[in-house]
Amino acid sequence: MKTAKLIELERQRLDLIADARAALAAIQANNDPSKAAQLEARHDEIMRNFDLNALDIEAERLEASARDERQRNRPGMGEGRSSGAADPDDLDFSALGGGRALWVDQRGKPVKVLGKGEPMAERAEGRVGLGDLVRAKITGARNEAEARALSAGTDSAGGYTVPVQTAQEFIDRLRARSVVMQAGAVTVPMETGELSIARLETDPDSGWRAENAAIAEGDPTFGRVLFQAKTLAGKVTLSRELAADSLNVGAMIENAFAQSMALELDRAALYGDGTGNAPTGIWNTSGVSEVSMGTNGAALTNYDKLLDALLELKNANAADPTAMICAPRTEITLAKLKDGQNNPLMPPELISRIPLLSTTSAPIDETQGTATNASSIIFGDFRDLMIGMRQQLEIRIFDQVLAGTGQLLVVAWMRADVQLSRAKSFAKLVGVKPA
Repeated sequence: MKTAKLIELERQRLDLIADARAALAAIQANNDPSKAAQLEARHDEIMRNFDLNALDIEAERLEASARDERQRNRPGMGEGRSSGAADPDDLDFSALGGGRALWVDQRGKPVKVLGKGEPMAERAEGRVGLGDLVRAKITGARNEAEARALSAGTDSAGGYTVPVQTAQEFIDRLRARSVVMQAGAVTVPMETGELSIARLETDPDSGWRAENAAIAEGDPTFGRVLFQAKTLAGKVTLSRELAADSLNVGAMIENAFAQSMALELDRAALYGDGTGNAPTGIWNTSGVSEVSMGTNGAALTNYDKLLDALLELKNANAADPTAMICAPRTEITLAKLKDGQNNPLMPPELISRIPLLSTTSAPIDETQGTATNASSIIFGDFRDLMIGMRQQLEIRIFDQVLAGTGQLLVVAWMRADVQLSRAKSFAKLVGVKPA
């Protein structure tokens, strides 16, 4: 049942949508450069109010649901607390998602954001995997589902646009193999090559005040996150005989592409430097805190430097880290740490409760002073790492490049970008040398 407050909030939402459309129309019709900034500021203000309204609606729905639950389970006279009564500590507010699932783009259209474990694709009967499509392109369709999938998508240059369902399922497979996704990174589906959403750059100031006293100054600063889809390509070489005769070649091809592209996506998300049409990752983003092992680096002998990195996050009022990610070499070094009696050195609780993940995408040849074999550990709330993904995938099969061996070269293209919603949610420990 809708409450009066919820009805009013929904009415306000409709008014905001109308205002946003009117503001956007004014921007598009504007021919006066002097008014451009004023019109854009007005549109941005409406979008901020739209976001806040969406959060208010969701909070009111959750609160109304909690009230109904408490009412249903309220004990009668002389009874104790019902075993089914809702306890405030048991209520699930995860639907709020920190506001992520309620984002809207610059046109006021809601942007669905996928968290860890949330699939992009809806499960369908008779699915045709990416590998099955590749095999079918080479040797022909084996069934009606493959024939239908092949009937739409081939271009004049021999490229093939993968059906949306298959592309989404492949992206889900890639996400499952990505370390940053395991750490909690969110996926932002992109319907176009660019997607702009707002983010909070600085928090507002709050303070106690006496009656009639001035309110603490300090307005929140809002910025804009702009996803610009960049091309990620992978390739697989196989023989015609393998494609024709192997029963599991489709799964092999799909797994190979997913693993290879997930590794590169992890590298870009963690260490990308923005060159060569690659995204800029956490390590190279301005505002990420840094702790050093020393001028020329040093080997880890205890957990002190890890705690120092954690302190940087706490001083920045960041949420507790969802993971720390490092190279396998560093992961094994930490596992080998010993105390004075040569017993395994147990990490402090503050460190032990943070999942430690490793990936070969993390380099072990970073320069730290005179050291050229250093590595790093990235800590953070990875829910503030956003991976924008175009729901479009293209494959192309080349038979001339490797004609001398009779092999085929299969290339797959997809487009993605990386953005941080809050740089201060991350810290890096640099200069980690091998033991």
